[in-house]
Amino acid sequence: MTTKILFTDLDGTLLDSHKNISPGNLKAIDELINAGHIFVISTGRPIQSAIQISKKYGWTGPGYYISSYNGGLIYDCSKDEAIIKHPVSRPYVRYILDEAYKAGLHAHTYDDVNVVSERDTNELKLYTDAIKVPPVVVPDAVAYLKDDPIKVIVISHDSHEVLDAFREHMLPWCEGKLTTVFSSPILLEFENPESTKGNAVRFMCSHFDIPIADSVAVGDEENDNTMIEAAGIGVAMFNASDVTKAVADHITENDNDHDGFSEVIYKYIL
Repeated sequence: MTTKILFTDLDGTLLDSHKNISPGNLKAIDELINAGHIFVISTGRPIQSAIQISKKYGWTGPGYYISSYNGGLIYDCSKDEAIIKHPVSRPYVRYILDEAYKAGLHAHTYDDVNVVSERDTNELKLYTDAIKVPPVVVPDAVAYLKDDPIKVIVISHDSHEVLDAFREHMLPWCEGKLTTVFSSPILLEFENPESTKGNAVRFMCSHFDIPIADSVAVGDEENDNTMIEAAGIGVAMFNASDVTKAVADHITENDNDHDGFSEVIYKYIL
């Protein structure tokens, strides 16, 4: 039997609009694992949030993996340990936070268990409520961190255009240091250049000696594009952004609220 590997985004892809996984999608994942294939949650979310989901659905045995922070930390669910990390230097974190504040934007980073912020904002509350990871508000996030974090995120609930302008402002400084990507229209992420979902596809295929041709990736937003392009088969959800549909080999017939994800398993894995 040929072992295949599936990479899936969470929000807007595997998760429905209420942040749940449908019985149909769960059944398809069970069939994939039982057939000996590999399942990788590939998300921009921090590892703590993704682990909560994997434990909730019993995805803790062989065959289950997580690529969190857009590939910044890859984790083996059965061994409960990280396989690889790509951190962001703390001086870079300081600069991003300060520039975001000058632009009137919320920004935060992460430690191993919390979202770490210097300001207690509405954006922080909405974000942490959505991903179910607790916030800690401290005077100096960089001084608080014991290790270099995996990413920094800047948020605007008011205007995507404001975030886009901030991204353009930061691009000259980021060159040679960090990459930027939107994981949704309101979330702009700053990461180690090695932290891409596409690099995670290549790393995991090499790690398991699986040909790229036997990999499948599915997503819905800009931060999914690199994995959709890297995988042997790249799929965009019916509800995906236009930029993601443009790079995909296929588009699902149904959206994330109607088991569109399970189509990918039955058409391209099983």
